[in-house]
Amino acid sequence: MKLSNIMYILGFASILASAASFTSGKADGGPGNKEGEEKQRSGLFVGFWPPTFFILGKIIEDRENANRNILTGE
Repeated sequence: MKLSNIMYILGFASILASAASFTSGKADGGPGNKEGEEKQRSGLFVGFWPPTFFILGKIIEDRENANRNILTGE
């Protein structure tokens, strides 16, 4: 499996993990429930990961298609 495909899979997986964490925190969180709020914050934090994985996947895919070194680009 290509490294670019792994990055894309990680991007989609982090979207699902973010949504699951956020919604589980919302369901558990009531007034004064810090655990539910923490799950929501964790979900929002994980929600920042997908763009990074998708950008890395695109960069790696371009280098794979050009038959260049993934790390150095040469």
